[in-house]
Amino acid sequence: MKLRCTLTEWALYVCPAVLLATQMLLELFTAPVLKALPSSEPQEGGSVTLSCQTKLALQRSASRILFSFYKDGRSLSVRGVSSELKIPKASEGHSGSYWCEVVTEDRQISKQSSQLEIRVQDPLNSAYASILNPALHKPTASETPPIEARGPLPPPPASSAEKPRFSSPDPHLHHQMQFLLKQMQDVRALLGHLVMELRDLSVYLKPGTTKVADK
Repeated sequence: MKLRCTLTEWALYVCPAVLLATQMLLELFTAPVLKALPSSEPQEGGSVTLSCQTKLALQRSASRILFSFYKDGRSLSVRGVSSELKIPKASEGHSGSYWCEVVTEDRQISKQSSQLEIRVQDPLNSAYASILNPALHKPTASETPPIEARGPLPPPPASSAEKPRFSSPDPHLHHQMQFLLKQMQDVRALLGHLVMELRDLSVYLKPGTTKVADK
């Protein structure tokens, strides 16, 4: 009975460890992860590096694996030992979905990464977007205005059945308006006299009128 218990306890602790070690031996490398450095939203004209990251099993560290990169279903490079693909000068045409593939040298084992979206940003459009949409600009702690404490709200006006009373116009303002109207009437009369004089002058300056005056 004691021997049976010992064997049972040994199986509970040792068997999972053996299975885990066997799985690690069978798994040559982990599933790759594609990353964009320094960012997946680079500025137009800047450089971006795609890194296909995976890890070889410790027992298989001497094995050789090959890397390849893809964009929107098209191959960007032949399989090689380099795990990085550099874009020296990013442009709008480099925006799209990228992923990488890792295979063993004998092509028996291959694994693909998840897709990574690359969006190349235009510096001018980014600046205009921040100007047109101030919400995109997050104020810092120093830019955030302090919140002032508001006092109690004023009481609502008391209801009354009386009609609202309108205050009488300002006497001084009424006097100024009367004076302005009088000035406008004087200017109008002056313009009328000026028009009459110009009309008489045009008649006097006609060629026929000048000849009669000469006679």
